[in-house]
Amino acid sequence: MKRTINILTLLTVAAMACALQSCERYLDAKPNAKLTTPSSLQDLQYMLDDYSNINNVGYPATSEVLSDNYYLSDQDWTSLSNLYDRNNYLWIADDTDASAYTRPYMVVYIANVVLEQLPNIPYQSAETSQFNQIKGSALFLRAALHYAVAQLYGQPYDANNEQVGAGIALRYTADYKDPVVRSSVKETYASMISDLKEAARLLPVVPLVKSRPSKPAAFGWLARAYLAMNDFENAGAYADSCLQLYDSLMDFNALDASANAPISRFNEEVIFHARGTVNAALHPSRAKIDTNLYQSYADDDLRKIVYFKENADGSHAFKGDYDGSGVSTGYVFGGIATDEIYLVRAEAQARSGNTEAAMEDLNVLLASRFDHGAFVPLTATDAEEALALILGERRKELLFRGTRWTDLRRLRNDPRFFTAPKRTMDGNGYELPAESPRFTLLIPHDVITINNMPQNP
Repeated sequence: MKRTINILTLLTVAAMACALQSCERYLDAKPNAKLTTPSSLQDLQYMLDDYSNINNVGYPATSEVLSDNYYLSDQDWTSLSNLYDRNNYLWIADDTDASAYTRPYMVVYIANVVLEQLPNIPYQSAETSQFNQIKGSALFLRAALHYAVAQLYGQPYDANNEQVGAGIALRYTADYKDPVVRSSVKETYASMISDLKEAARLLPVVPLVKSRPSKPAAFGWLARAYLAMNDFENAGAYADSCLQLYDSLMDFNALDASANAPISRFNEEVIFHARGTVNAALHPSRAKIDTNLYQSYADDDLRKIVYFKENADGSHAFKGDYDGSGVSTGYVFGGIATDEIYLVRAEAQARSGNTEAAMEDLNVLLASRFDHGAFVPLTATDAEEALALILGERRKELLFRGTRWTDLRRLRNDPRFFTAPKRTMDGNGYELPAESPRFTLLIPHDVITINNMPQNP
């Protein structure tokens, strides 16, 4: 046990050093090998079970800060102490803050430590499943956090520009001295997909706890990644693979809609649990739900009372996070849940022209969200109408998950479904048109300078 504590403690110190030093050389703080070299599979599993570092800080809340799900009053915007958050809210280019960039790489670092140490650990044949789970988990985490970085700092995937577009720095080793090179967009997504496919082969169907990756989680993240690429055939196939293994939905009729946190952590829809750090801009005391978005929920749609709490001024705060925090903190859920996967499969079906199957998936989800006596299944005359309904419900279902930002990026070139987000602050208007380079954040200045990487436009 003493060795395990040292491993986790010193990895935490290394991760903190990474954050403070902007990951100048990936991780300048190398743990003391005498204290931290793992000697058993259980040592490596303890490293992956470090909830505070693995599940709690790596998934940037910045994706939600950039989204159009909410708005800030002039006073609340001014009260933000972090200028970087204020600029991101208005989509103003800023390269000063490194936390959203470095925190995902902390998890990638730990995953790479595990993958490098794993071949050196002797194990018995009876431990093969544990070996596979550890390797699969590390591969899953590396891919998931590379994905998180790519949604902010890599250019949006474009099949016509995948070789030219700038992706992210992919890290395959724990050696901070390895050169830091930006990959193409194609290489970035190919790496994530390769890791996830291998993880899916190795991981168990049912994890011991939902903070550990599983086979359905790997399939779900593959569906998410392919959707970000607008590869709807593969997105649908992996969404189906996920739901074949795990398809539970909550019945919102059974929730206490009046509670400040109606949805519990590790609820039955959660496939893999992770959350981003708290961001002051997103705290329910500040972030007010977009008025048009709130009004789009039907009166008998239980999400209208499960997801939202009315403020004294008549605006609404979000309380429906999948972390069980509600109005107390406002965490952004960064994991995988079945409701998202139903929507991925439904969209893929609609885009392939299978209207009936698309609407069936959508109605299965919505039936669990509406008052039992009030729900009337939605219908669509053709695939395009079905697609419009599905994308509308995706917006209404997946609030404060970070998915809206990726949706804006992938839909920006489709005038049927893209409307440029707008903000108003201090009497001035701000807009994010489809052609804006601000769909990709600037990489932190220190990272660019030290590693001599090309900056985003």
